[in-house]
Amino acid sequence: MRVLSLGAGVNSTALLVLKAQGKVDFDLAIFADTGGEQPETYQYIETVIKPFCQKHNIDLRIVRRDGKLLYQDYMEKKIIPTTVWRSCSDHFKIRVIRKYLIHNYAKESIVTLIGFCKGEEDRVKKNDCGSIMPLIDMGIDREGCKRIIAEAGLPIPIKSGCFFCPFQEAKSWLSILKNHPDYFAKAEALEKNGKRYPELILPFYAHLSCEQLRKATEEQRSMLRWMPKSPSCPMCEIEDNEEAKA
Repeated sequence: MRVLSLGAGVNSTALLVLKAQGKVDFDLAIFADTGGEQPETYQYIETVIKPFCQKHNIDLRIVRRDGKLLYQDYMEKKIIPTTVWRSCSDHFKIRVIRKYLIHNYAKESIVTLIGFCKGEEDRVKKNDCGSIMPLIDMGIDREGCKRIIAEAGLPIPIKSGCFFCPFQEAKSWLSILKNHPDYFAKAEALEKNGKRYPELILPFYAHLSCEQLRKATEEQRSMLRWMPKSPSCPMCEIEDNEEAKA
């Protein structure tokens, strides 16, 4: 039995399209919901992935860990995910999917498909090499995945990941602050709740804590009211995107 581990991002969505085109084969796709995905990801699942799977007879399952979800788990333990250590993928995705498969398909021989693409070979070495990596085998990189999705008439999803993921770039944190301030506030609360705060912070690649990033952004927005916009400024880019949507 072949199972796609669906993250609902670019790579795994491209694999859904390839499945519909008969170029990749698997029996079902499983999305492990940590409860902490960004709102755009949940919306994409509801408005794009579910209808697409239904149209093309792709068996889609959504599973969750029993009991508390990821954010609550971190809050109660007073810890945060870091770029060095994080339990989200293992405890709230891999183990949840494995438990579901064992419970429902105990007698089946399971092969997992992972959405690593060409250029991500180093990630394969750090993960379960017993899995299949169709995109790498087919020589498809991330831009190729985007083309596959676009040519199928589907919108390109955002990069999948929790709204408090430390692997986000500064631009992603700024986008969450701009578009989902309530989620950013929850991330800031989680960060401050950590027993090693302010030594350990969530916006690792921004080199600022959530509070520092929020305050710096508030000051920058105040300055942007009278300063000319710069095409190289991530904050200006976000402002321009929001104006285009209006």
